[in-house]
Amino acid sequence: MLKRRFVDKILSGEKATTIRLGKVEIRSREFYIHAGGRIVARAVVEGIAYKRVKELTDEDAKADGFSSVSELKEELKRFYPNIKEHDWVTIIRFRVVERIDKAETHVYGGLSAYEVAKKALEYSEQLSLDDEEIKVLRKIVETGSIRAAARELYGHPLKRRRIRRILWNVVKKLCEKGFLDKQSCRH
Repeated sequence: MLKRRFVDKILSGEKATTIRLGKVEIRSREFYIHAGGRIVARAVVEGIAYKRVKELTDEDAKADGFSSVSELKEELKRFYPNIKEHDWVTIIRFRVVERIDKAETHVYGGLSAYEVAKKALEYSEQLSLDDEEIKVLRKIVETGSIRAAARELYGHPLKRRRIRRILWNVVKKLCEKGFLDKQSCRH
């Protein structure tokens, strides 16, 4: 998830990193870049570095789309209000491999999160859904929003990644059991 104002810099290659608070564990080499309610690109991780905030350089700032390290630190403080100079950050260097312009709401096998949740709950017994999956799917149906579900279930809208991972797993189960058409399962 990135801010909409970074989209042009990402697509032009001017922004080739993202900096996250803490030592972040990267689970997948390939990922989708979300910004402004849209999926804007598919990217691959090219490298990971861990630094303390006080060790960030102008070079790190430029790779992240900023003109200076002070500008980068100001942005980090806006996003992470309690960040301190001694805190660790993860610098994720990436390369865009495909430009995409697709609304986030229709990325799960061509269905919205709400549509996936409704269908999965309909077939919950056949899919062997666990308690967390059912809780997440019910909250998506109730709120109609991944963001709202993340806020209500996990305390913050930035926890959407956890919900998206569950949705992708559920789409996979729906495909394996034949509850989604072949076209949807190719996404």
